[in-house]
Amino acid sequence: MDTKPDTDLNLWGALLGLLITLGLAAAGLVLAIGVTGLAGETRSFWYLSRATGFVAYLLLWGSVVWGLLLSSKIGQGRLRPPALFDAHRFLSYVALGFAFFHGLVLMGDRYLSFPLNAVLVPFAGSYKPTLVAAGQLALWLSLLVSLSFLVQKRIGRRAWRSLHYASFAAYGLALMHSIWLGSDSHLLVVKAMYLLTAEVVIFLTVYRISSRSGQRRALPEETVPVGSTN
Repeated sequence: MDTKPDTDLNLWGALLGLLITLGLAAAGLVLAIGVTGLAGETRSFWYLSRATGFVAYLLLWGSVVWGLLLSSKIGQGRLRPPALFDAHRFLSYVALGFAFFHGLVLMGDRYLSFPLNAVLVPFAGSYKPTLVAAGQLALWLSLLVSLSFLVQKRIGRRAWRSLHYASFAAYGLALMHSIWLGSDSHLLVVKAMYLLTAEVVIFLTVYRISSRSGQRRALPEETVPVGSTN
């Protein structure tokens, strides 16, 4: 009896839980320092949220790009597909951990004063609720996609792939949240980063769609019936 799939499932589930737990624990520690006043009047929480927001966005982007490269079969000549898939899954998990930290650490900021429901529940806060909700929805969609890795074999490949398309919505919402809510979006280097990363995702998405369409059109012509002498 082969227990390797179950072992892999347990290992990746443990990794996901560990990363989320570390993100929550780190955010909780920083939050406790802010609430108890040990940090004094500081904007450190805001700066931490901004920094981890950049990291979470880039990791989410990397996960989406890696998934597109994997599904488009680009770069599979040098790396085995299982290695590519594991890297894609790992990026998704780490991005999720940073995203949780990015939001929860704001609860320690005395200037914005984000309560827990305003951090986690879309449209629950009063500070730019639409743009904040875009980031929150991106977080929950990313969590859904990350959890789908753990049940892939149980729900079937077709259902898993359909569910995995939510990663595109998560990336789009995260991009909108980052551009229009980020306090550094006016900087030229930040604008260039968002433009370049978005263009890469768009290019790979169009390439994937066009290559799949080309394969479907070519299939009837390239298929030769059994016993044909042509």
